[in-house]
Amino acid sequence: MNNCPNCLANNPFQKVYRDGLVFLKCEYCNTIIENTTTTRRTREVSERLRNEVQNDVQKEKSSGKVLAIGIGLMILYFIIDTISKLY
Repeated sequence: MNNCPNCLANNPFQKVYRDGLVFLKCEYCNTIIENTTTTRRTREVSERLRNEVQNDVQKEKSSGKVLAIGIGLMILYFIIDTISKLY
């Protein structure tokens, strides 16, 4: 970004680091803009983290289904067992 959207100065930005994020701050009017330019390495790391999170979510969903099916089968077994004992 060459111009500040607030004061229209040319190339007035300095990088500011806060809470692990990179912001651009105008020297003249103190307008703060999030730095949207990322390096290739940063994109690779964020893509890898996103994939890991998606894989973890899919694993949790599938394990929850297996647990629900197991509990359902146990309840069905106890119902059938109880009915068979009555006769």
